Amino acid sequence: MTTATLDHDQRLAAVPDLFRRLMARPLEPLTRARLPASGAVYVFYQEDEPIHVGSPPHLEERMLAPSLRLSLAARVKRQGSGEASLVSVSASSPPEAPRKPIKARWLPLADDQDRLLLELYAAQTLGLSVSHPKVRAELIGA
Repeated sequence: MTTATLDHDQRLAAVPDLFRRLMARPLEPLTRARLPASGAVYVFYQEDEPIHVGSPPHLEERMLAPSLRLSLAARVKRQGSGEASLVSVSASSPPEAPRKPIKARWLPLADDQDRLLLELYAAQTLGLSVSHPKVRAELIGA
């Protein structure tokens, strides 16, 4: 067996433990549409149900949309020359239905390969989709 094969086998053998560590992490709300750790695998939840697995920067923006506090639209109405302009601020569009912010649990991992393997394993285990382009390309090409 080569060192590369052994390293790959060790990585694969470690993935179930990484998944257990990920799922043992606390479930926390994501606010202000910001992710706390860039080098992590995330499991996203909506109303306590897992809905997506991913790792930055391969996340779809829609995943964080419910965590945005408010989307505003500003309009400037010009008065006559020499007069001050009026600025009005309003909600850009009425919300369809109020949704609670996305919650997530995440596990920081320094290695890109470990993140990729954990993302795929977590998605398969939870029956969810993945956002990593390498995984999607392999699934489409298969």
